[in-house]
Amino acid sequence: MKYLLIGALAPACLLSVQPAVAWDGFDADSSDLVEIIPDALPVAGENVDVRDYATDQTTTCLVKTVSRNSRTVEVVVRTPDGGTRTLVMEGR
Repeated sequence: MKYLLIGALAPACLLSVQPAVAWDGFDADSSDLVEIIPDALPVAGENVDVRDYATDQTTTCLVKTVSRNSRTVEVVVRTPDGGTRTLVMEGR
């Protein structure tokens, strides 16, 4: 009986929808929590989606620079309205 239950649950786990993985950090100016989607180290000139937890909005931004530190990664992005944001992300 135990094997029958495991056999029924295994395919259900494999077919479940996985959420998009995001990279967590914070905005250096406002200290609001943010996440970058996708969960990969961006390069200058790439577009990334930045989700701001404070406003619960996602904005597509252009990556200007990426700087690696010993424990964090600083990503400077340009917002659609022309402003810049420095995002301090968890180290890689």
